[in-house]
Amino acid sequence: MGDTQEPHIIAVGEASEWQEATVFHDGDSFFDALEAALDQAKVSIDMEFYIFESDRTGYRIFRALVRAAQRRVAVRLMVDGIGSVSFSRTFREAAIRAGVAVKVFHELPWRIVRGDPKEKRFRFRKLLRRMNNRNHRKVCVVDGAVAFVGSMNVVDYHLPSLFKELAWRDTGIRVRGLDVAVLVQSFDDAWQGRLSRLKRRLRRKAQLVSTLVRLNVSGRQRRESHLDLLVRIVGAQRRVWITNAYFVPDGSLLRVLAVVGRENVDVRVLVPGFSDVVFIPWVASALHLGLLRAGVRVFEYQRSVLHAKTMLIDDWGLIGSSNLNHRSLLHDLEADLVVPNENVRRSMEDQFLRDLEGAKEVTLENWRNRPLLERLIGRVLLWMRYLL
Repeated sequence: MGDTQEPHIIAVGEASEWQEATVFHDGDSFFDALEAALDQAKVSIDMEFYIFESDRTGYRIFRALVRAAQRRVAVRLMVDGIGSVSFSRTFREAAIRAGVAVKVFHELPWRIVRGDPKEKRFRFRKLLRRMNNRNHRKVCVVDGAVAFVGSMNVVDYHLPSLFKELAWRDTGIRVRGLDVAVLVQSFDDAWQGRLSRLKRRLRRKAQLVSTLVRLNVSGRQRRESHLDLLVRIVGAQRRVWITNAYFVPDGSLLRVLAVVGRENVDVRVLVPGFSDVVFIPWVASALHLGLLRAGVRVFEYQRSVLHAKTMLIDDWGLIGSSNLNHRSLLHDLEADLVVPNENVRRSMEDQFLRDLEGAKEVTLENWRNRPLLERLIGRVLLWMRYLL
């Protein structure tokens, strides 16, 4: 996945914070801000979402993209081939007619080439690997200067105005700063697909990096980001507060959480009590016992589907699309932003504590009292964690 040659690194921003940063804890405020930014775009819009649904929110954002294209703004929209299977039926042709450039990441269905049976088997295996690699990012960059990132897809179920207390709990952020250029470059790479050998060499000579943007396009980036997270957790002095929708981490992350949990550090993990993927809470609960014994406090959110992916480690914060599972670690494209800005951290702290009020704490006693069938299914599915 990654290149073995050492790239020439170009650091983007000198600042340790975003120039501007605003956090959103519900879909209404997030999509209001996103639509306003789309309507103010003057030069370009680069948007990529795992799910772009043909519901009220989908039509709302689609119309904003069309309005921008009619103002001669260069609009590029990329959606995932599995996450947005209905997109082509609903929006694709209309978008192209309106001047919106559209691409579908690893589109379905794939055709197996005719010919030699060995070649056919090779291609089939290749297509299976491709099918397992998705674009899970939720990113929109306006005029190359303002970026929206987080865990909200373009779909109605994030909206309290429609779903009231059943709206999914998610977190998004809007930032402005020089480091947004890293998101633009990564979007360009995904948009172009397989780069030619010459373009790959040129890209290595001009690779943008940032301490505020965390991507996982290459194997190198995945390894370095994961190691950085482990080091930050081990070095925590006061707190490790994790909110994660699909908490099925690898062994190294479980071990460092257990190590820190035995020390005088406030380690709390907030996970869904129920999920859009029914068995995920069962799999996650199979990992809770070791954490509970190490002093880590685990909470299951009860109010609605918890879909947010945030983290606070002392005074370091993270908001994005990455789950703490093997899919995000190994397979899917993700985008996360580091948010050292104090106003954002305070908002994240307040929201985490509010979320705990709507959660049930997992104890050794109630963990052991879980239905036997759920516990058995969770243990069996742990063997498949590479795909989860």
